[in-house]
Amino acid sequence: MRPILLLLGLTVAFYWKLTLSRQFTFLDSPDLAFQVLPWYQFQARAWHNGVFPLWDPYQWYGQPLIGQLQPGAAFPLNWPLFLAPLRDGRLNLELVHWHFVFLHFLAAVFMYACCRELERGRFASLLAAAGFAFSGYVGAINWPQRLNGAVWTPLIFLFYFRARRAADSERPAITALANAAACGAAIGLALLSGHHQIPLFVILALSGVFLYHWLTGRERRKKLGLFTVTALFAALVGALAWLPAWEYGSRAYRWVNLPAPVLLSEAVPYLAQQELGLIPLSLLGLVAPVDRVTSNPFIGLIPLSLAIFGVAACWRLGAVRVHACLALGGLAYALGGFSLFHGLLYAVVPFLSQARSPGEAVHVFHFGLLVVAAHGADVLLAPSPWTSRIVRWLLAAAALCWVAQLALTLGEVPAPHRAHSFVLTSVVALLLAALIHAASQLRLSSRVCQAGLLALMLVEFHAGIPVLLLPRTRPGNPNHLDRYAEHRGVIEFLRSQTGPSRFHADDKEIPYNLGDWEGLESSSGYLASVSKELFDLVGLDWTAVPLLLNQTYVVAREKSRPQQIEVYAEPGEGNDRLKVFRNPDAFPRAWVVRNVRIAADRSAAEKLWRARDFDPARETYLLGDKQKPPQWRACQGETALTWVAREVHRVAVRARGACGGMIVFGDPIFPGWQAQVDGAEAELYAAFGALRGVVIPPGEHSVELRYRPGSVYLGGTLSTAGLAGCLLLSAASRRKSRRSGAPAGL
Repeated sequence: MRPILLLLGLTVAFYWKLTLSRQFTFLDSPDLAFQVLPWYQFQARAWHNGVFPLWDPYQWYGQPLIGQLQPGAAFPLNWPLFLAPLRDGRLNLELVHWHFVFLHFLAAVFMYACCRELERGRFASLLAAAGFAFSGYVGAINWPQRLNGAVWTPLIFLFYFRARRAADSERPAITALANAAACGAAIGLALLSGHHQIPLFVILALSGVFLYHWLTGRERRKKLGLFTVTALFAALVGALAWLPAWEYGSRAYRWVNLPAPVLLSEAVPYLAQQELGLIPLSLLGLVAPVDRVTSNPFIGLIPLSLAIFGVAACWRLGAVRVHACLALGGLAYALGGFSLFHGLLYAVVPFLSQARSPGEAVHVFHFGLLVVAAHGADVLLAPSPWTSRIVRWLLAAAALCWVAQLALTLGEVPAPHRAHSFVLTSVVALLLAALIHAASQLRLSSRVCQAGLLALMLVEFHAGIPVLLLPRTRPGNPNHLDRYAEHRGVIEFLRSQTGPSRFHADDKEIPYNLGDWEGLESSSGYLASVSKELFDLVGLDWTAVPLLLNQTYVVAREKSRPQQIEVYAEPGEGNDRLKVFRNPDAFPRAWVVRNVRIAADRSAAEKLWRARDFDPARETYLLGDKQKPPQWRACQGETALTWVAREVHRVAVRARGACGGMIVFGDPIFPGWQAQVDGAEAELYAAFGALRGVVIPPGEHSVELRYRPGSVYLGGTLSTAGLAGCLLLSAASRRKSRRSGAPAGL
């Protein structure tokens, strides 16, 4: 318990800007402030209204939530944050900061436990835990989704090694089985995190370690069986995320910095990956971050020195060899287009192409290196024939840093301000050399040396991590969160409108996801992916189709169409004020058509849409030459629609008219949406290839649509079953071990 409390104190102290001050935030970046925070706000609002949100009606006409992964809706550790007390109806930023810090604490605890499992001393494990949580990938990343997935890496390997040891020992077979299941459960929790990239890299690394042990060890069938159990539980526990993601991925476009999007289920072209790795020059940032591309390789001079010492002094240990190779493999992959290793794995490993940024595989490098560093720390402060060598290495490193900084200064080479850390790195090298020399000469007690080494490492980490904790307010230089306070008059006007309507806002004026943040339905949004059928429909005509989808208001400084009517302008003088324009020809959210045509494919649909005799107010089309359109008798008259409910997962109208027809809802259709007419199940048609259509007979009828995605319900059931099965195996292992007198190991 004492090491855990110490790690808690270190985490709170290291992130003092977030825990002990209200002047800083990690959210001051476009992606976090404009996309992630509104996602969290929408989910928190839904949770407080008693709804577990599965559909997001406020961005891009409405999109599945869990299937997008990045909103983090399936990650259990996010749920307490969404349930936490709100402040004036908004997420409490202090609680968001503490949640961020808690994840780093969790990472430290897991790394400490992993090193202890590998029989490292408490102090060495403490150093590795601090290095994992405060430096490297985990210390540098400020995306919560990616951080969520990275913190589980030590726990995954901890249970893997437990399962392997149990299989090679006299322990009951149930013990190895329980640990293999726990390893899979940890992978599953990483898959629930909200981002697939780091879990894919860790799965690849774990598979490589297993393959090595399987090829070089005995009882291969038994080990293969245990790894199969791990894969099974990973699939079960992670099902709440990957099943909806699989369903959404086959029906959604993903933007990968190429001219054309790709389906989420398709391989990301290598062209989109080769430039997202570390460049060789950025490897200088291992000890003093000067240049980085997609991920910060910084780990610090002290962990790097400890790792070198660990390799030199402890190479005979299998754990050192495995983790050293793991670190080198992660670094080789992280080099992306500069690495043959990355290209080969991209070509032959299924689904690995979905991890678009190979530079983030540096996380595997950091994990492997820190485990090796823990081995080095165990022997560093004791007298050793290697002591004098590592002291000389540190003195040489200090001199090299001074020379590099002097060359940059005298040569007047423009360099990032982080280059000044070369000076700090040289000072750290000198102090570390002095500390090691004093310890080897027994001039300082072991406790003093340990405290000095830990303090020196924390100082190095604090100076080396990227500037991701920025002031909340900067006079003359507003941050991204300040944008929420702008244009309140426009927002209140949109909020005051009655009846269903959508708006489009100029993203230069309102760059954040206003829909999610305020609970207003938007026809656009800052997203990484969009459902394919809907995007294809809007792509037919980017001016006319939004009107079909009830885009009633446009927020901009000037009209985008001559038909628009100005209905609101911000107070002040001049023509540069932000205004709200109404589209008088926008369609209602739901209307009735009495003719249905068939379009064989998208090309035919585009021709039909542009045909002079096609009137979307009175007719629609279905995609696919095998479709059978519904038929009605010729009838004159209108059908009146009255809205009954508009909720996150439910919409309902009451229809009254003498004629039958199809109600077209201006909302995207997607698997999971179900229709009822007068309480009976009804077929849901894909009107215009992407919208929800329900056929009604003449008379008065109630029509209700509900979102009940089978992928989410099945995924939730499998995830619950996987976690329950893991706990049952753990309990059975403990009972069996108590009876046999052997340690349970779980």
